[in-house]
Amino acid sequence: MDGALCSDSGGSMTSCPPGSDASKVSWVGTCHNPEDGKDYLISYNDCCGKAKVHSATQCLNSKGERPGYRMGLHNDVNWCMANEQKGYHCTVALVVGVADE
Repeated sequence: MDGALCSDSGGSMTSCPPGSDASKVSWVGTCHNPEDGKDYLISYNDCCGKAKVHSATQCLNSKGERPGYRMGLHNDVNWCMANEQKGYHCTVALVVGVADE
């Protein structure tokens, strides 16, 4: 599955576009910001329920990907599986915490 930027269809980096809902299941990762020297916990949610966006801005990164039986390490999982509408549209990223020193 390749990712699409939600801003290409009326959403943003942090909000799903109209006609889609954030996935009830998400995955998290950490990100180090070299500008402020802090580490952030990021929640990634798929936006579900709208036809896939066709955009010039497609993202696909399978670096470090593991086989599909390890869901949390496999980037081709449809995280809309817990939603009523299962169709993947795009992905948003939300900062949910910052590491304390």
